[in-house]
Amino acid sequence: MVDVAHIIPRPPDDPAPPPGRWRRWLAGGLAVAVVAGGGLWVWKPWRSLEIVRSACWSALSADDLKPLAGPYGDAFEPVPRARIATPTAPDEPRIRSIDCHVSWRGDDGSGRFLLEVQVAPAWDGADADRARDTAQHYSVADLDFGSGAVGLASTYPSHHVRLYVRCDFPVPASDRPDRKAPPYVRVDVGGDPVGGASPAKSRQAYADVALKIARVAAAEYQCANEVRLPAAAPAVPELAKEKADG
Repeated sequence: MVDVAHIIPRPPDDPAPPPGRWRRWLAGGLAVAVVAGGGLWVWKPWRSLEIVRSACWSALSADDLKPLAGPYGDAFEPVPRARIATPTAPDEPRIRSIDCHVSWRGDDGSGRFLLEVQVAPAWDGADADRARDTAQHYSVADLDFGSGAVGLASTYPSHHVRLYVRCDFPVPASDRPDRKAPPYVRVDVGGDPVGGASPAKSRQAYADVALKIARVAAAEYQCANEVRLPAAAPAVPELAKEKADG
């Protein structure tokens, strides 16, 4: 059907719309587009935060890692292992490991280790670690994990939390017969938190992570003694070096 209204020319006595009206409509449309575009740029709906649901021998959840992450990016475990390696079960590289890494990939292309954890016999002990850090002018603070563990917070090389769990575990006879098993298993937790994560939340997250992993480690090491760990990690204080840097 032919649209007659578009064929018949405008009558001479029917004035055209004022040019100003079209300019106002155009300006209004542009303003709406600018506001909408600006809102999208601030909101950035295409950005997201993805955190692995289970990490570090299945001891950690996304909630444990979130205090270390930024608002946008991806936290993932590149090489997950199911179980912690121990002196009596070290030869299963596809199943066991002594360390865990959670990587961070920012939406700006940046990358780092969000979390680094190592679990191993404390051959040197807490006193030796404390003395070494102090000699290198790192700040160290004792953490009260109760009677069954010893805790240290240190700025070596960035903020670390070490938890020494009292554990009587067997050592294979082939592994230096003259070497006695140390009384502790050490859980060393550190990393490189994203800039958006606050230092206070980061160092507390390290202590919380250390305690969770210590429970898994005690089971893997088959400690002959009764392992005593608190229900929650103690508050980690601000260290002297952090105050000076701030």
